[in-house]
Amino acid sequence: MRFNLFQTDIWSTANAIKTKLSMIGLVVLTSFSLNTSANEILPLAVDLQKSGQVAAKNKVPVVIFATATWCNYCKKLEQNILEPLLETTDIEKYAEFSQLVMDKSHWKMKDFQGREIEMKTLPDKLGVIVAPTTLFFDGEGNQIAEPIIGLTLEEFYPGNLERGINNALKALGNPKRLDIYKMVEESKVDYQAR
Repeated sequence: MRFNLFQTDIWSTANAIKTKLSMIGLVVLTSFSLNTSANEILPLAVDLQKSGQVAAKNKVPVVIFATATWCNYCKKLEQNILEPLLETTDIEKYAEFSQLVMDKSHWKMKDFQGREIEMKTLPDKLGVIVAPTTLFFDGEGNQIAEPIIGLTLEEFYPGNLERGINNALKALGNPKRLDIYKMVEESKVDYQAR
């Protein structure tokens, strides 16, 4: 009888620990998801049809940054490169920018055809297998430049982004060309201090 009582105590203790860990996990996940919402500088891809229409009107590409909440390289890309560029330069004259969060369940969005879909389903349809991936599209959702897959060295990314946007502008018949390094220099922002 004592063994059964001891065994029961172990199971009740184990269940109590499991319940507490579950509650702690829920709190951690909740706070994590609150801290990983899309930032205000890089707009979330909620309506690609509308983005495509704006891009087509301005003869610029739609640039989509496919990211994930668990991806440290994505965070580096956003914090060290994209946010400073979007805050301090006029790069938005050369493209319509959106962020696609690959692992967020239940986030709804519209694709380029205006269909409502779950955001996490689009990366597979676009062939994205690595986060971060940067994609270049015309206003109808056709890929018009080679994607940038991953983030190897931060120093190379601005040049790769510039090349992708310029190739996309060329594919659209737009004579404008982007010079990111000149924009950064003219912005008078000390990126080393950031």
